[in-house]
Amino acid sequence: MIGGYIIRGLAFFVIGLFCTLGAIAQEQSTFDGLFSELHKVLGVVPKEAERLLERLKVLQPTFTAEQNEKYQLAYASSLGYQGKHDERVRFVEAVIGQVKTPTRRARFLYELIDGNAALGRYENALRAMNESILLLPNIEKTRPKIVVLQGALSLLESLHAYTEALEFAERIYALRNDTTDTYAACVGLTDKVELNFKRDNNDLARSLVPMALQACDADKNQFFSLIVKTLAAIDSIDSEQHAEGISKGLPLLQEFSALNQGSDYVPELQEALARAYLKTGDLERAQHFGVLAFERAQAGRLVLLQEKTSETLAAIKRAQGHLAAAIRYYDINLALKKKVLDDQVQKNLAYQRIKFDTQDKANQLALLEQKNQNLRMEKTLKERQYENLILLMTLGLVMLTILGAWLVRTLGRMDNFRHSAQVDALTQVSNRAHFVASAQQVFRDHRQTISLVLFDLDFFKHINDRFGHATGDWVLRAVCAAIQSHLRKTDLFGRLGGEEFALCLTGFTPDEVLQVAERCRVAILSIDTQPSGYEFTITSSFGIATRTVNEQTSYEDLLVAADKALYVSKNNGRNRVSVYRPSATSTSADPAIAPH
Repeated sequence: MIGGYIIRGLAFFVIGLFCTLGAIAQEQSTFDGLFSELHKVLGVVPKEAERLLERLKVLQPTFTAEQNEKYQLAYASSLGYQGKHDERVRFVEAVIGQVKTPTRRARFLYELIDGNAALGRYENALRAMNESILLLPNIEKTRPKIVVLQGALSLLESLHAYTEALEFAERIYALRNDTTDTYAACVGLTDKVELNFKRDNNDLARSLVPMALQACDADKNQFFSLIVKTLAAIDSIDSEQHAEGISKGLPLLQEFSALNQGSDYVPELQEALARAYLKTGDLERAQHFGVLAFERAQAGRLVLLQEKTSETLAAIKRAQGHLAAAIRYYDINLALKKKVLDDQVQKNLAYQRIKFDTQDKANQLALLEQKNQNLRMEKTLKERQYENLILLMTLGLVMLTILGAWLVRTLGRMDNFRHSAQVDALTQVSNRAHFVASAQQVFRDHRQTISLVLFDLDFFKHINDRFGHATGDWVLRAVCAAIQSHLRKTDLFGRLGGEEFALCLTGFTPDEVLQVAERCRVAILSIDTQPSGYEFTITSSFGIATRTVNEQTSYEDLLVAADKALYVSKNNGRNRVSVYRPSATSTSADPAIAPH
């Protein structure tokens, strides 16, 4: 859940901060008592937490180095709970240079990760994350390791880097082998459930739900068990199983309340329940939960959830017949959509700039972990010379496996980059450069009939101006999906720019090309726009030019001819197909219009 990583991560921080507190000398009892009281109210009763921090500040000159670092961590955490993230970051940056212990330095770095993320300084957050990752080999205890890994996972999750986040979930789950308790299994499986739902790998996520619940029950971890149950309830609603989602979801809200948890999963569940009640026709309950979700999303500054909930409330108001209120929520939704889009662009840019550094740090971590393992093995091998050769051979195989896996992943990433360079990011069809290069290759290699079909969407600017660019993007994707259902695997389809597209078809007679173009025109005209949130008609204009077997016309010449035919379609009223027909004395394009 966007925004959920902050609260959940802070919960991990509190657990990690206080799980290491042990008995200290009698003269430190005042510090222990105040810190124990602070532990109970931090993040729950802000005013009381501030009062206790002020009392601790008075005692600060008497603190040991360890006590001072614990106080500074608590103070930074308190600033985070108050939403004073700028002050929080400045404070941590001022004191972290003095922190040498890997475990506590990692906790200070978490405050930088969380604070910078909250401020939208994603590159700074990623750099702090990378530094914390490299500390892992020097951290001995399992719980502090989980805090570091969870911080990295949560940040990557908020950046929609779900595949990379899953790698950290697997690392957390693997720690179950290093501890006798089930905490690592509970946390790791919970993360795997959530991330697989977000990747739309729903079948795998559902199969992991029973395992996660079993691990969390064994750990007596009610909070994480609630998260898993909440994810399952929301999935039921998303899968149109509204009655089941309602019956699962309502008791979970009561359990969250009993735990006094201000979790971001609560408004997520409330929004899902609002949608479920809307689908079942219970508009009163739908509005009740929709308003609760929207208010909590606003209070928590959960912009993505606000956007989602405002759309749900607009639909509820529309169903109630309150059109003015529905329009107000639609207006709110459009503004939030833009904000979400802008924020995601910034997140993507930041992640792309730091991505390779992040991957490098992860590789360094793997190598450091392997190095530590080698050192432990060396110590054992000195005592058992006979096993030395066998173990060295095993180590070699392990290294070769790691190298092979890294090579496979690197080659996979290269393929992904190559694909990205050839495909239009919005529509997933060929971009202009790749289409032109591919079509020119067809013209060089083929001696059969080749046709170019140009088309663009009529009055597309009006759609963007009236309904917003998000709706315009939806239209472009819907048009491409409609066109592709009428093409062969060998046909080339590309977006030349804006709302202009092109087809390169081989082996068709001119009449057959005309039929293909007409089917595409009708398919566009038949698109149901209701899923976009608005009802309107999409029309398009087509121009066709064909090179027969014996002609030597170049790609560029045929493109000009097709463009002339497209111009005729536009001049003759749009929403039609025109064919370029050259003559001995002049060039012209005749409209070939089928009934519509």
